Amino acid sequence: KYIFFVCSGDEKQIISSIITMATILKGPTTLVTSPVSHAFPHIQWDPLGSLRLTAQETALLRMAETNPIEYTLADSRDASMYARVLLKLLAEASTAGAGTGAVARISDNVTDDIAMKALDEDPLGVVTHYALSKLFEIIATLSSGVSGVTVGAVFYVGKDGVLVDQWKALLRILNKGGKGDPYTQKGAALCLAHILLASCPSLRSNTPTTDKDGQPIKARPISYASAVEPLEALTAWIVSQLKNATGMNVGLCIPALTALMGTCETRILFCSSGGVKYLSRQLRIGTKGAKGSSDSKKKIGQSSVQQLYELTFCLWTLSYELNSNYTIRSDFAKDGLTATALVDLVSIAPREKVVRVALSTLRNIAMCEADQSPPPAGLQGLDGKHFLSEMMACGLMKAIDHLKDRQFTDPDIIDDVNHLHKLLVENYKEMTRWEVYKNEVESGHLQWGSTHTEAFFKENARMMEGSDGDFRLVRVLIALLSSKDE
Repeated sequence: KYIFFVCSGDEKQIISSIITMATILKGPTTLVTSPVSHAFPHIQWDPLGSLRLTAQETALLRMAETNPIEYTLADSRDASMYARVLLKLLAEASTAGAGTGAVARISDNVTDDIAMKALDEDPLGVVTHYALSKLFEIIATLSSGVSGVTVGAVFYVGKDGVLVDQWKALLRILNKGGKGDPYTQKGAALCLAHILLASCPSLRSNTPTTDKDGQPIKARPISYASAVEPLEALTAWIVSQLKNATGMNVGLCIPALTALMGTCETRILFCSSGGVKYLSRQLRIGTKGAKGSSDSKKKIGQSSVQQLYELTFCLWTLSYELNSNYTIRSDFAKDGLTATALVDLVSIAPREKVVRVALSTLRNIAMCEADQSPPPAGLQGLDGKHFLSEMMACGLMKAIDHLKDRQFTDPDIIDDVNHLHKLLVENYKEMTRWEVYKNEVESGHLQWGSTHTEAFFKENARMMEGSDGDFRLVRVLIALLSSKDE
């Protein structure tokens, strides 16, 4: 369960560090067990000549199978060699055509007999699953600190701590797109994310300085510059998944995306890649059809609820960058998409945990300030008042009123509901009736009320012309009336 904080000013930067620390303490996002894991002990390395393994590499794989993982990773040189052999397996198997055979079509855990049949029909597919499973086990063990060796010590080499070249094997798996194996794509993205995160300065500043025995740890140089290009490539893949994928296919990138939310460098990179827009769009797609339903919980399956929760959690994490970055505020404000997606989530309330994180995100957005990062000359400041107007237009007040009538056991939800209600009321008092109507039209969420009367339109008819006389609001209204969306 995540703990939510809401604060302002410099405290937001402190909370950003807490988010990073929480990522360290929580460790890597779990990679589910391979559906063909039962076949792993039966892999025969000698007949697989296409993998081009040396005798030393084959011996290392066999030794790693017979010894506890902590023993294999106790020495940084042995751990690095083992990791590179696994990355070589991925590279050679991918070159030989792995990822498109029988194993790629298996989505659920299968019996021993079916797993062994898959090994016979598609040995390279099973090898790819094996290598990714072991690679993630290495990362999880190193992240736990039990071996005394770090992820950086294994995957960044030389006196300058440069990222090993073999990382490209993971990116090659991702670039197979829809033709690839879903398990390997999810695993490759997650492993690559954690390998690259080890180079981020903000994460390294929070790493322990002593080992489990209290002895000082000698800091190894790690080149963040060597990881920037791979980070950009991974982020571009994640954004493309959010942009183009639908349904459960989006789940392929969520573990890696959640991991990237652990440092300010990767959060900013995700936002600069257009990620906020597509993340918000996925949330809207996830709630479409449920809004307005008498039973939204039946419209959204359990797996989809978890997906909504994880995507909203990522958006919540990003909201802590609003005060310090005008560009990110403008991304959150673009087309009112983020506010609309969050208000929809609160309105349908699929599960309490989704409501909790959505409300906390809305509160962060409503309280953001423009003082630390003012806009370029001539552009709108974009602070909490702007977002409150968007929320008002999307019908958050009505949703908050409904939530106030519910009996929540979580004090954080109650506090967020009361605080958002207070902010909305205060903002509404400062708005003219025309501003309320204009925000409704621009958000695409028209709601019957005092701004939809003959008297109101007679009073504000000239306002429809717009400040430039372009009748922009009228054209937006025509587009809304022409759309199929009720």
